[in-house]
Amino acid sequence: MDRRELLKKLGLGTGIVTLNPVTLSLFQSCQNNLDWNPVFFNKDEIDFLETLCELILPSSDILPGSKDLDLVRFIDLYAFNVLEYGSKSFLTKTFKSFKNEYFEESDNSNINRIDKNSISKLLNFYLEENKVKHDIWMNDYMGSSKSLSYMFLYSIRELLINAFRTNQYIATNILVYKPIPMEQKGCVDLKSATNGKAWAID
Repeated sequence: MDRRELLKKLGLGTGIVTLNPVTLSLFQSCQNNLDWNPVFFNKDEIDFLETLCELILPSSDILPGSKDLDLVRFIDLYAFNVLEYGSKSFLTKTFKSFKNEYFEESDNSNINRIDKNSISKLLNFYLEENKVKHDIWMNDYMGSSKSLSYMFLYSIRELLINAFRTNQYIATNILVYKPIPMEQKGCVDLKSATNGKAWAID
């Protein structure tokens, strides 16, 4: 399976998660099920991912963040219930690489000893300081540890953004949500159509 096909199966690079019946049931489960236990990642990994995702999508005075919305729950359930075997293996392999880099950066070998500063340094290294290398790491297609770690962060960031956009609170209170729009308006700008707000469902 080549890189483009794998990213397509992950639902990445398109800006949306496919809204099939399984995915829609996950949205409902994430909103209502308070007795949730991780099924794809283990508990220590979930705690680590929650810290990582909150650094990527923090809360503010205006918007809730990843932790407020419990977006890691959706990512865990989506990975377990929706991803195909090859995509699951990809996510597992790239996460392992990122964890190894984190262990080196934080100088510990225990994932439940979470060092936010070390995670922040890795995020800055991959997503900010080395933007010119993104295409190189992507095209290397997991040929190096740097490629693996970048692909993990790319994947998690895309899944996180999708989970945020389709979260019930965000969809109905921040974005424009019309599951059955009932009308077609052509050649209108976003400002006049939705007062500048993005659609929750494309």
